[in-house]
Amino acid sequence: MQEWLKLSLLLSIFGFLKEIRPSEPFIYEFLINNRWRNVTDDEVTQIVYPVGTYSYLVQLVVVFLITDLCRYKPLIIILGVSGCIVWSLLLWTKSLAGLIIVELCTYCMRSEAYYFL
Repeated sequence: MQEWLKLSLLLSIFGFLKEIRPSEPFIYEFLINNRWRNVTDDEVTQIVYPVGTYSYLVQLVVVFLITDLCRYKPLIIILGVSGCIVWSLLLWTKSLAGLIIVELCTYCMRSEAYYFL
């Protein structure tokens, strides 16, 4: 198989699997559920989500600069691994500080590296 075709198929599969997020509509309910962690809905909407929004803005610039230096392949691998770490943290954190760390991570930034290939 030609190299460009293999890379195109790999990136298409990566993009497809990245965009399938069946848990996305239920994350808010999961975060405020007292059974798993002691965080209120006001803390999630007033503290956790704004941290994610502002960190996304800062990380966007950093990822674009790193993409220019390192090219795309290593960055996609690193950010894919960080996605696994973020979802693991999302499952196992029990505090507000842990949720803020989850929002600061670079999981959502791998989509920008993928789209600009």
